[in-house]
Amino acid sequence: MKIAPHTANRTPAWVQCNRFPLRFLCCLLFFGMIPGAWTQYPLTPAPSAALTGPTLGASMRNAAAATLAQAENVRRMADDWGRRANSASYNVDQFQRDFGTLQIQSQMLRDQFNGLGSLALQLGSPRANNAVAELDAGLNIIAELSDFLASQFNAGSLDRQTITRTCSAFADAMAEWQRELRKNSSRMGFVW
Repeated sequence: MKIAPHTANRTPAWVQCNRFPLRFLCCLLFFGMIPGAWTQYPLTPAPSAALTGPTLGASMRNAAAATLAQAENVRRMADDWGRRANSASYNVDQFQRDFGTLQIQSQMLRDQFNGLGSLALQLGSPRANNAVAELDAGLNIIAELSDFLASQFNAGSLDRQTITRTCSAFADAMAEWQRELRKNSSRMGFVW
């Protein structure tokens, strides 16, 4: 059996047939990657154009209205969840779906409030800064109710009554937070 001598100029067949895709991939990677490209999307989306106004005051009123609307959505969702959890047929899959929805709605509220807070902080007023800090602390305390539910679920000690009572407390706390936002509107520099 004779083996053909290997010459330096001879290229294996598998390399010859795959050269074009390899070159194309290298060019795509080289020319497709630009220095200023995002490797990930930012965590917080840019504020909606509907929230901006001709003046800082108008922008703050629009952001406050959007924040109040989202807070009402979260309050209503927690209230509805508490009623659903009171049913005897409420199960783990429904809990996980409801909990996930509440987390998403709460994060949307947090994003809306962060937009409002950043506008209020542009005023440079100590009263506005304090109002934003107090409302932010209120949202942090309300978020602890979600942490409580998650820890109870992970420990395996979560029952329907606990979910119902926690949802009721969540809805009541959100209603109080909405009242505080309305009450602190003059401190933050906008009036309804």
